Amino acid sequence: MSGNSESKLNGGYYRLMFYAALFGAFSSLLTAGYITLYNLGVKFFAQPNLFLFNINFWPLVLLSVAGVFIGLAIKYFGQHGGLGVAQSQYAQTGHLNYRNLPSILLQGFIALWSGAAVGPEGPLVFLTGGVGSFVSERLKLQKDDVQVLVYSAIAGAFGGFFGSPVLGAVGAFEYMYIKELDFNRHLIPGLIAAAVGYGVYFAILHTSFLGIFSFPNFASLRLVDLGWALLVGVIAGVIGIVFKVIFGIMNKAFGRLNKRPVGRAIIGGVIIGLIGSFLPLTLYSGQNELLQIIHNPTTFGIGILLMMMFVKILLTSTSFATGFEGGPIFPLLFIGGTLGLALSEIITFIPQGVGVLAGMAGVACAAFPLPLTITLLLGLMGGQTDLLPVIAIGAVTGFVVSKALTPLLPKQGKQSAGSSNDKSSQSS
Repeated sequence: MSGNSESKLNGGYYRLMFYAALFGAFSSLLTAGYITLYNLGVKFFAQPNLFLFNINFWPLVLLSVAGVFIGLAIKYFGQHGGLGVAQSQYAQTGHLNYRNLPSILLQGFIALWSGAAVGPEGPLVFLTGGVGSFVSERLKLQKDDVQVLVYSAIAGAFGGFFGSPVLGAVGAFEYMYIKELDFNRHLIPGLIAAAVGYGVYFAILHTSFLGIFSFPNFASLRLVDLGWALLVGVIAGVIGIVFKVIFGIMNKAFGRLNKRPVGRAIIGGVIIGLIGSFLPLTLYSGQNELLQIIHNPTTFGIGILLMMMFVKILLTSTSFATGFEGGPIFPLLFIGGTLGLALSEIITFIPQGVGVLAGMAGVACAAFPLPLTITLLLGLMGGQTDLLPVIAIGAVTGFVVSKALTPLLPKQGKQSAGSSNDKSSQSS
């Protein structure tokens, strides 16, 4: 954090804050349109049923067709998205390449609508950060100001989508791997953008994540629950490492087909669709599917929960490796949530809320270094302040376990996920 911040509070700085508010409002409008289109597409394409032997094989058909279109899009327009690409571009240039935005959005919507195991936040960052970069350049601002406003645009999107100004500012900072934080130059404009973004987004869509993962049976926090959160966090950290390893294996296996993007995407679509036809709750981003599981815990045994966890790891890794681009956060929360629910069934002393939220936090932060963002996000989703310490312990423990174990992995496993430069080298 810079110590020269006070000297920068001049007329130009206050103009920058005004721009940040405008960028936050416009980003939130883009986000509202993006999420509306995303939800409409998912609802429309998920409608048909194609039953055979009492199994709905529509996901297999839909994802196979989606593989064709994604492969053709990559063949003719190139593959410009992916994990770490936005972060790498921002670190190197201070902005995002908006010229590739149409192809990124096209491939992203096909993946999201088809049911691939990816989240919506990846293309959203390219959309708002790319448009923010375009507008900043047209304003002929200095490079440092462009960097701040691109960050503010992403903060405005996150502030609206995640339903919290603080989460929007902190989430954009962590998600973009900004290494040096100047409180006044970054966080204050980002907070303004996120606050305006939250207000605009909520006024349009009236939706919020507040309390969707609440646990009415959780009475109050006990000291022993902190110990349970630590245990769950350690196990979740190991599962996060497993995700990294499988992610790396899938990238290496399908990397041999990079020169044949159509065939690679079709194979990916068939694998995801076939497995998803038997386990439909492992498709899509996972937040709605995880809610179904949590609200009906007696329907799923320990074996089914653990199987869905590993299948989600496989499907998410296959999705990214074969060109079905999106975001990693919500699939990771599904993986952690099913793990935590299984652990609370195995060790009955662990309250369900402690197991699920600590598991979600631990897996997500083991795979990607977002401890503040995940803690705030799950605190908002849980809506129960008593569980905040549990979430924080799970997040930090998963993060520390990952840092300790990642250097012990083979080289390919270390580079598979969680690095801002991993996929950029493959997709640029």
